[in-house]
Amino acid sequence: MGHTDINIKELIKKQLLEQLTVEEEKLLEREKIRYTEDEYELMVIEVLRGLGGQLPKGILQDWQPDVDAIIEKAKALKAEKEKVVKVQQEEKIYWAVAVAALLFFGLATLIYFALRQEVTYVLPAGNNSLHFANDGDIPSEESSCMLLVGKSTWIKVYPDHVGRIKQVGDLLISRTKEGVLKIERREGNHEASTIANLEIHTEARQQCVLETEDGTRIRMNAQTWVRYPIQKRDISYIDLIGEAYVSTSEKTFIVGTVKGKVTSTSSDFVIKSVKESTKTVLNNGKLDLYAYSLKKSKRLHSPRDLGILMADWSDKSSVPKDTLFRMEDMNFEMAKMWTRKVRTYENIPLRAFVEEMSRWEGFTIKQWDCLPKNKFITTSVHYQSAKEEVYSAIKDAGVLLYEERGMLSFCPEDKKNKIAMTERRKHHE
Repeated sequence: MGHTDINIKELIKKQLLEQLTVEEEKLLEREKIRYTEDEYELMVIEVLRGLGGQLPKGILQDWQPDVDAIIEKAKALKAEKEKVVKVQQEEKIYWAVAVAALLFFGLATLIYFALRQEVTYVLPAGNNSLHFANDGDIPSEESSCMLLVGKSTWIKVYPDHVGRIKQVGDLLISRTKEGVLKIERREGNHEASTIANLEIHTEARQQCVLETEDGTRIRMNAQTWVRYPIQKRDISYIDLIGEAYVSTSEKTFIVGTVKGKVTSTSSDFVIKSVKESTKTVLNNGKLDLYAYSLKKSKRLHSPRDLGILMADWSDKSSVPKDTLFRMEDMNFEMAKMWTRKVRTYENIPLRAFVEEMSRWEGFTIKQWDCLPKNKFITTSVHYQSAKEEVYSAIKDAGVLLYEERGMLSFCPEDKKNKIAMTERRKHHE
């Protein structure tokens, strides 16, 4: 049989539905090499969208969030889990995903009412059969950003830039051929710098991989800001607004946020910092999340621990007070979905999807309260897809989208400026 007689999309579909035989799996692996990585990923996205309700049912199919019930259920599951001494690996994975997903929706509900127009969330665990579509981070070779040196010197760092970028005092900034923005101390007779900080900015549809002088790796998401002190300190330190995946060295590293700071050593974690909240999910190691206003910290010490520092409006005085808490068994890979070339979301709140896409695409939402609160979405988006693909996914979820003065609106009164939805292009028919 020639490869032209093989329907590769049908094989992808059977793999998603967990119906692939051993022979068909081998055939699919052979056929994949006939396509570029991007071509294959786009076919996966097309098949995923076509499946719709045919996907294996998720564990949250008919569930509605109830914070208290979720916490009690999580405790019960954990207690039951501790009683089991010998359990198969597949059962462990199933319960971990169930707890992570339940906790996420409880957290999403809590934070929605607490932050109102600010959204903090962790993406729910998807079906295991979709994992292959999520393989592969956005290549670091594509990293780009803007540097601000002093008050007015802007430097654009392009994906094809390799080598020295700027020397500030004894601080050398360069870009490796792998696309990593590297900051190093160069001993010698360098003139002392009068500039206090280096600022690193990413725009919409940009990510930047940064390596600090102590070896810490930071992947900055789109629309993220990092301030790096030029003066040498005993402890490495950055300020962050936005979202990042951080992998620290054996030396103590501090990430400062608007409301507090994260201190870690030999660990990796995802952190999201906005005006009203700081959220971090631990993968390995340990870290402390400290609240300035409360003058206390929470220790995250186990993989998949979640730390939240946020403003709480529950007090009758209507004056927000900070609250600091820790939750367990979050899905780390879902928390860092934004690093992937293919972002696959299954039955997540529409509000969470819109917030994720607005950071990447650069959308401005006119009024968050107009988003339907009980809408969920299942879709896959390639990081290089046009923003019309995101519009189409929202439309497929049953929600209309409008544009007014460069802002997106979900409010019915703005329908006169309705955004035209484009048909998705077909690939490899």
